[in-house]
Amino acid sequence: MDLPDPELSEKFNGGGMMVVNIAEDFSRVPAGRYHPKDGNRTGERFRNEFLKKFLDESEEEIKINLDGAVGYPSSFLEEAFGGLVRDGFTLEVLKKRLSITTTEARKNRYIAQIWQYIEEAKDKAVA
Repeated sequence: MDLPDPELSEKFNGGGMMVVNIAEDFSRVPAGRYHPKDGNRTGERFRNEFLKKFLDESEEEIKINLDGAVGYPSSFLEEAFGGLVRDGFTLEVLKKRLSITTTEARKNRYIAQIWQYIEEAKDKAVA
């Protein structure tokens, strides 16, 4: 598969999936909602530079690994993932194309939060 962006090609594992570890590829301390107002490690920046970019430029699945980060503030998660719905991605597309994982038991709650933010954004978009 040819990816239009060479940076994305580096993250594509060749097995039909892009793998992004937020701590390794973005920040060990993600925080805030808006870029640059809330800094450089924000949910908006992660969504635009990783999630949206890959979802727009490929039909493949994207695996988001939560391991290694100090934690995930709700503002970061809601903007990064709920923002995808506000950017026009449907719940069906996101369920098909996003895989969110962790091997750290204390981070399992973030997976549920991410899908909750996506659902809430969908509900607000419909209302």
